[in-house]
Amino acid sequence: MSAHSATCPFCSGTQTVYLESARWQLLRHADPVPLAGWMMVAARAHRAGVDEMDADEQREIGIILAEVARAVRAETGCERTYSITFNEAVRHLHLHVIPRHAGDDSTTSWALADRYRATARKERAAAPADEAERTARAVAARCATALAPLGFRMP
Repeated sequence: MSAHSATCPFCSGTQTVYLESARWQLLRHADPVPLAGWMMVAARAHRAGVDEMDADEQREIGIILAEVARAVRAETGCERTYSITFNEAVRHLHLHVIPRHAGDDSTTSWALADRYRATARKERAAAPADEAERTARAVAARCATALAPLGFRMP
């Protein structure tokens, strides 16, 4: 067990993994989930940010993000998706894929950060747990075949 394993939610295995490869894991946002379909792609290796990715990770990440974004759009009916990474609260490389819904101003640009914080503070309702779970499983199922050439499989 590495020094990171005990405190890092990605290294410790405390979050549900929906799809995985030797280098990556597909997860949904941890509870409370601000929006159903808010997914995360996390590196298996404990890296602080994108600048620490190895050559294989660099080659794969664009393909993975594009496929996850397509699946999130298909499952949520969102207008488009955002892909962001901060790696501040958890200093382990993970990229968020977030649905942007037309007509829902709380999912636009920086308003999304306000929604995230309000949900974390319980000032705004989280996505229903069953909906977040169903959507995450459906996103993973949509990605499974397309990402199989990169070694992805259901855990």
